[in-house]
Amino acid sequence: MVRILKVCFILLVLVVGLAFHARNDQLVDLDFYLGVISLPFSLYVIVALCVGAVLGWLALLPRLLALKRDNARLQRNLRVNEKELNNLRVIPVKEPH
Repeated sequence: MVRILKVCFILLVLVVGLAFHARNDQLVDLDFYLGVISLPFSLYVIVALCVGAVLGWLALLPRLLALKRDNARLQRNLRVNEKELNNLRVIPVKEPH
């Protein structure tokens, strides 16, 4: 079900993007000191969105790596604790008589 929703969302984004491009296909000049580039306005918007997404991902990358490292450490601790608990369960209980 989630996979179908993802496919539908991607298709919706593509249709909206195509409609945006169809309505904004006029050329816009981007003037650098060394020259001028003329591209459709919708292409500039797409490039800006992609650059923003990449920069956002790069900004989150250190935190994501730290969380993965913490998760691995906690998994190791869990395995050690479970092993210790299983060893304690195997030890017979001696009653003092």
